[in-house]
Amino acid sequence: MELDVKGKRARARSSSSSGGGGLTGGDRLSSLPDCLIHHIMSFMKARQVVQTCVLSTRWKHLWRSVPCLDIDQEEFKTGEDSDHEWEKFEDFTDHLLIPNNISIALLDTFRLHVRSYWARHAARWIRHGIKYSTREPGMQHQGLSSNSWRLRRLYLNNLYLDYNFTEHVSSGCQNLENLELKSCRCTFYEISSHSLENLILKNCEFSELSAITSPALKSLVFESCNSFCYERLYSLLVITAPAVAYLLLDVDAYLLDGGVSLEDMPSLGKASIKIRSNKEESKLSQDQIKLLCSVSNVTSLVLLGFETMVHGEDQVAFPNFRNLRTLFLDNCDLCDNFKTLEHFLKNSPDLEKLTLRCCKFSKDLKKKKAKSKRASSSQCLNLVDIHCENLKHTEIIYKDDDVRQLVELLLSISANLPNNNIKLTKVD
Repeated sequence: MELDVKGKRARARSSSSSGGGGLTGGDRLSSLPDCLIHHIMSFMKARQVVQTCVLSTRWKHLWRSVPCLDIDQEEFKTGEDSDHEWEKFEDFTDHLLIPNNISIALLDTFRLHVRSYWARHAARWIRHGIKYSTREPGMQHQGLSSNSWRLRRLYLNNLYLDYNFTEHVSSGCQNLENLELKSCRCTFYEISSHSLENLILKNCEFSELSAITSPALKSLVFESCNSFCYERLYSLLVITAPAVAYLLLDVDAYLLDGGVSLEDMPSLGKASIKIRSNKEESKLSQDQIKLLCSVSNVTSLVLLGFETMVHGEDQVAFPNFRNLRTLFLDNCDLCDNFKTLEHFLKNSPDLEKLTLRCCKFSKDLKKKKAKSKRASSSQCLNLVDIHCENLKHTEIIYKDDDVRQLVELLLSISANLPNNNIKLTKVD
């Protein structure tokens, strides 16, 4: 938002001299109540917010009680020497977050974006903010306890966060509902909160994380797919969040070497899971099935990049998906004579929609064609045990011309899929 300060003042003087009622007569924005002006400020970066103090006497102190603060190093980007740029940014932020400037304890939303090079230096602002917010005068008058920050939303980008960070969040941010960490380097052991409802972890580096615990958590997004990460998590990551309704788990098994364990999630309705790994196939199969057992209550399931999950006698039984209505298999391996697909169809009696996108149907297309002349495709499945009377729509999105056997298979069991319609879509 660009404001012509000189023009505003000029019009204000003109209005005043002609009996127009002074500044507020010609400046409608300044006549708005504080809550609306603060709402407007919530869409601005921190440096712009502070600069509004020069507009008029009415605006001189409004910025100090803004409920949303977005501090971004990009505001100080001038193309000059990076050290000089950082010094300007550091001076600004140091002065902004000292007591009696911004009312830290009254913040509702706080965002901090820095370049990764300065991550370790910038983390102190978070500790400083939580530490001094508990000492601000008037907190008891505002209905706040002496050891709690009112903050509900916290977004951090490119920071170095040690174990002190999560301790401060747990003890000092007892109203926190939304936490998003992006491209942060994290050395803490646990994320624990009784108030947290939404947690997003994207492209962060973890070396010690072993637990995520939150009884109120409703949405969890964990994406650890940063190819530039050098840290590996060797311990088992245990996620305890019984109220979660939405889960997105996209992890590289190399980075999370100890694996992931999902504790009971009875409220889970929608899950999207991708495990990228170079593990031995049989070991990966068991890991994948264990994850599926943890999300077996879902009504909607998306699996990305899953390998073949059937290798002889399974050590872990394939789960029953009694509530599953929508199944989306994206780039999954089904070249085990469709045994994995058989398990899903047999164990999802209420399935309504099935989508297979760019899945692998055969290991060798030429060999498959030769074998198909000697064997019926219907031999791939145990037809008797498949009953999906509610399945109405099956979409097969494919690149290679290796879907004929799958289509034949589905047609051959059409008696057990009486309402199913098949749609084929070829993509480049």
